[in-house]
Amino acid sequence: MYCMEPYSNYNQSKFFTDIIEALHMKADTFMYNLSHHNSYEMLLYVWIYKLYSKEKSIEEAIQLIYKARNILLLHSSQAFCNTPQ
Repeated sequence: MYCMEPYSNYNQSKFFTDIIEALHMKADTFMYNLSHHNSYEMLLYVWIYKLYSKEKSIEEAIQLIYKARNILLLHSSQAFCNTPQ
């Protein structure tokens, strides 16, 4: 099992990198923002990690993140568009 660990780490890194690039982000910028606890990157990191843990394919993970991001943005924009009472 120890022999396969580096390969597993490579797969996880590739999974993260491929998804970040598919979201039109640069990996170094993403990691910089993540290290500074920016909420968007933190949220994406959690989503990507959970999808990797569930052994989703890269393509399926990208589609799920797009859907989740659209739902989040839709609900956020509705909250911002409401007039105060």
